[in-house]
Amino acid sequence: MFRLARLVTTARYLTARQLVTRALRVAERQWWRVRRPRAPRPDAPPLRPHTPLWSGGLQPAGGAHDLAAGRFEFLNVARQSPRWDEPEVSQLWRYHLHYFDYARDADAATFRRLAHSWIEANDRIGGDGWHPYTISLRIVNWCEAADAFDLRDDAPFLSSLYGQARFLAGHLERDVRGNHLLKNLRALIWAGTFFDGAEAERWRARGLKLLREEIDEQVLADGGHFERAPGYHVQVVRDLDETAEFLRRNGIVLEWLDGAIARMRAFLAAIVPPGGRLPLLKDTYRRAVDDLVDARASQPSRMLEASGYAVVRDDARGDFLIADVGRVCPDYLPAHAHADMFSFELTIGGRPTIVDSGIYEYERGRWRDWFRSTAAHNTVEVGGRNQSDVWDRFRVAARARPFDVRWIEREDGIVIIQGSHDGYAPASHRRTIAVSPRLRAWAVIDEVRGGAAGQKVRSRIHLHPDLIPAELRFSSFGAVRLFEEEGWYSEEFGAKTENRVIVFEATTPAFLGYAVSAHAGVSILPCAGGVEVAAGGSTFRVELE
Repeated sequence: MFRLARLVTTARYLTARQLVTRALRVAERQWWRVRRPRAPRPDAPPLRPHTPLWSGGLQPAGGAHDLAAGRFEFLNVARQSPRWDEPEVSQLWRYHLHYFDYARDADAATFRRLAHSWIEANDRIGGDGWHPYTISLRIVNWCEAADAFDLRDDAPFLSSLYGQARFLAGHLERDVRGNHLLKNLRALIWAGTFFDGAEAERWRARGLKLLREEIDEQVLADGGHFERAPGYHVQVVRDLDETAEFLRRNGIVLEWLDGAIARMRAFLAAIVPPGGRLPLLKDTYRRAVDDLVDARASQPSRMLEASGYAVVRDDARGDFLIADVGRVCPDYLPAHAHADMFSFELTIGGRPTIVDSGIYEYERGRWRDWFRSTAAHNTVEVGGRNQSDVWDRFRVAARARPFDVRWIEREDGIVIIQGSHDGYAPASHRRTIAVSPRLRAWAVIDEVRGGAAGQKVRSRIHLHPDLIPAELRFSSFGAVRLFEEEGWYSEEFGAKTENRVIVFEATTPAFLGYAVSAHAGVSILPCAGGVEVAAGGSTFRVELE
């Protein structure tokens, strides 16, 4: 019954079209298991005259593969000559195998061998190879490889590629939407430019039309991607950037697309600290961004209201704080959400100090549950509960909602970030983050009011694994107990490192907080109407209503 209630709560956020599409998709997959239909292999039309994206030489993907020897490595897991339906690895690993991103690292003979192996092994519809997402990435890679390796006369290859594009056109991921649908549309644009004929032209026209509609919804007013995960923001802006360049090379310039890319690049520059390390908020892993932004360029502190990120930075000193004070996820797309409301990351002097735990894996189970939990983030847990009911791999039932979120810049240079959420209703949690760039001091004050008295309140600080304990100066108030617990830090799939987690524990109703400083000493004490923070020989007050 509990699982059913969760499912119902999760489903009520979805659109009617999503629900219908998902039901039809599930039924269709069951039908495939019974009928096992053959993969579509229509006669491919001639290729349209076009300029590929990879023209001028392939840019290696940089994977740790030995393709000629049949060795593949994804997500820090290596396999020798794996099957296309390899059962001993995660589904995400198999997805990477089906993507064919490694085509950039192959030679012509190796690519042709792998492509024909895929065609033979996936001659029946079903499984990971026929998921619209893997098809979408593979179409783009195969189109580009066909030009790079001169496969224009390889009839079986072109027939399979054309059949995959036709299949994708009838199976767009309208049940998932978000970045998945953008991948689908990107593939239609590529296939519609690669092949000639009326059907291919319809693919391209439809892809462009829907892409504009999706960009209007998915790129927020401040330039952030609406899934609010920095890692997926990077993926989307890179996909859009490549799509714009591909179209430009083929005589199509779209101002609306270029404008969206420019806004997304500006957003990325705002949330990346000096040094270019991408904040690991929500489902984010380490990604290079130096090709998208100049991390050396100074940026102002700001509140990115549409995305719900507050950034206070002093680029000259390398100090940077980013706080997540926005919605957990789009209502109908919870896949990459964490129970992390009002969590933050802090970089001091260019070194990551207080960090988000990261991602680690997408497989169902202990680790996926932990990395999405409130306990894995720098925020407050009440009664051992998650703020939002994250469950399964990509689902969220009840969601914490932020309210009364404020950004205040005082005349004395202090920046105040404040907000409340209802994730522990009937109790409410209000957090105030006060930053003094001049004093290089950061204060975090938490108030938990309402609900049952005597519940445990735990506020956590997750420290970067490389941080030397003596380098962190902090002071706290209001905690009944102060202790450390084991935590985990993961910058990439399949790899995690133990780290220290400082825990401040109190009971409801609770009023507690802490201050961190780059100086030798710092203190934080309650006072009439607020708290007082001392650092670097100076003090400042934070008024609390």
